[in-house]
Amino acid sequence: MDNIDSRTLPVAALNERRRRVVKMRLDGVSLKDTAAQCEMSRTTLIAAVKAYRAGGWKALDVERPGRPQGTGRTLTAEQEREVQRLIRDRTPDQLKMIYALWSRQAVAELILIDPTLKQWTQAAYRTGACSK
Repeated sequence: MDNIDSRTLPVAALNERRRRVVKMRLDGVSLKDTAAQCEMSRTTLIAAVKAYRAGGWKALDVERPGRPQGTGRTLTAEQEREVQRLIRDRTPDQLKMIYALWSRQAVAELILIDPTLKQWTQAAYRTGACSK
């Protein structure tokens, strides 16, 4: 039997698994059997039961892991589209750059060159993304 990697499951499926684990433990199923049937580690299983005891069924639900989508961006959506368009339509040498192919450094310099992306230029220098 193949184990399902929980990292690939949607949040609703993870929450359902956690509810099933708690129900099994409340029904008296052993820790070992519950972990085997639900394909969860004992540590995760114990954490789910503790969450239930601390806050009830609502406390079992987990949020989507990772940071929120779209946070930490330095370019606006419009600026991103403009950079993507330039990369898609041109090569670095067509833009009088020293690179033959697009690389991280080439994209950083493209952003420095393009006056419409001037706001990002200052942030790039501050964070060290662009070093000459």
